[in-house]
Amino acid sequence: MSVSQRILRLPVLFVSILALVSADDRDLFIVNTFDEEFVNWASPHVQTFGFPSPEESFSNIQLVITLACPTGPGDCDPWDRLGHISVLHETGDTDTAGTPIIVPYEIARFITPYDITGEWGGEPGPGSCAWSLDMTHYGSILRDSVTLSLYISTWMGNENGWLITADFIFTEGFDLREPYRIVNLYRTGYLEIGNPDNPVEDILVPRPVWIDAEADSGLVRVVTTGHGFGNTDNAAEFSYLHHTVRADGAEYTWPIWRPDCAQNECSPQGGTWTYPRAGWCPGDRVTPTDWSIGPVFSPGDTMVFDYDIEDYLNCCRASNPECTGEPPCCVFNGCGENTMPNYAMSVQLILFRNRCQGWVPGDLNRDERMDVFDLLMVADMVVTGEPDIPCYNYAGDLNQNGIVDLSDVIGMALDILDGE
Repeated sequence: MSVSQRILRLPVLFVSILALVSADDRDLFIVNTFDEEFVNWASPHVQTFGFPSPEESFSNIQLVITLACPTGPGDCDPWDRLGHISVLHETGDTDTAGTPIIVPYEIARFITPYDITGEWGGEPGPGSCAWSLDMTHYGSILRDSVTLSLYISTWMGNENGWLITADFIFTEGFDLREPYRIVNLYRTGYLEIGNPDNPVEDILVPRPVWIDAEADSGLVRVVTTGHGFGNTDNAAEFSYLHHTVRADGAEYTWPIWRPDCAQNECSPQGGTWTYPRAGWCPGDRVTPTDWSIGPVFSPGDTMVFDYDIEDYLNCCRASNPECTGEPPCCVFNGCGENTMPNYAMSVQLILFRNRCQGWVPGDLNRDERMDVFDLLMVADMVVTGEPDIPCYNYAGDLNQNGIVDLSDVIGMALDILDGE
C-alpha cells in the first residue's frame, strides 16, 4: 500500500462484525497500515502511515493484528517466533551531527504459532490467527504521520513466512485522563541471565526520570518474555522466575509466566504449544503487565525506577569450568542441546494528565462558584446539545455519570437553592 493511507469513518453497525471492539453510537475510525505484509526474514519492515490529527479526541484505540499464510507453493513459518510492532517516533530534536533523533517505542508484541496449516489430532489447524491489543495509552504517538516498524525473528528466506495485517481502530470520544508522555525505562533484545560474568544488574541499572508538574498519575508497563532452553531450570523459556519493578519507595513483584497456553484460541498447532511458558504462548499476543505507581508518584520531582530479576545461576554455560564441551555441551547453539537463556524486555513509564485541569463540575464559567449563570448554561446544553466541548461537558456533568442531562439541571438548581 502507498505511504498515504486511508482513514475510514464508519458507523458502528458496519464494523461490529470485527467482534474485537465495541462502542455505542460513537463513530469508529479505522487506519489500515500493514496489509498482508510478507515477512520471511528477521529484518524490520518500516513504513509511514497517515493517522488522525492531534485535535481529534478518542476514548479507545485498538490494534487488530492478523497473521495469515502465503498461498502455495508458500506456507507459514512452522516455528514460534518473537514478533513486535514499534512506533519510530521523531522527537523534533537532532544529535550533534544534525541527524534527527528517533525514539522507538514498542507498542505490541506477539509470538507466531507453530504449524497451523497441518492436521493435529484429526482436526485441521486454523490457517490464520488474529488478536486485538489495547493501544489507548499510546494515543499521543499515534497521530498525524506515524512510522511503524514490523519485525518477526524468522529466517525462512524463501516463499514461506507470514502475511501480516495491522489495523488501528479509534473510537470517537473523550477520556478525562490523557496519556501524554512515554519514557523507555529499559529495552533489551536478548538479555542473558544466569551468567555471573555478565550480570543483569550491569544492564538493569536504576533510572532517574523527571516527572512533569502537570502529570497527575503514572504507570509502569512491562512486556517481558523469556527465551532459550536446555539450561538450568530449562531457562528462560520454561523457567518460573519472579520480576520486580520499583519506583522510589514502592515496588511490585510478579512471576513472568503464562499457565494457560493450552486454552489458546489459535489452535490446534503442531509442536509443544500447550506448555506453559515465561510470559508468552505460541500463537498469541503478549499481554503487558501494568503497575500504577500510586502514592509515591511525585509530579515536579525526579523519581528513580529500577528493575530486578529473581536470583538465577545457569550452570550450563561455556564459562562454567565444570562444563566438558560434550553433549550437553553448554556452548550455546553448539550442539543443539541448549540456547542462551534470555529475556526480551520493554519497560515503559506512561504519564497521564487531567485534560480539564482547573475545571470543576458545576462551574461552567469558571468563576469559582456555582450560580444561576452556570445553571442556565447547563440547561441550554441539555436543550440544544451545544457546545459539545469536552471540558464543558465535564463541568456540566454535576453527578459525573458521563452525560449532561436533566438530572444535572435539577441537581444544580437544588444546590443553588440550598446555598451550596
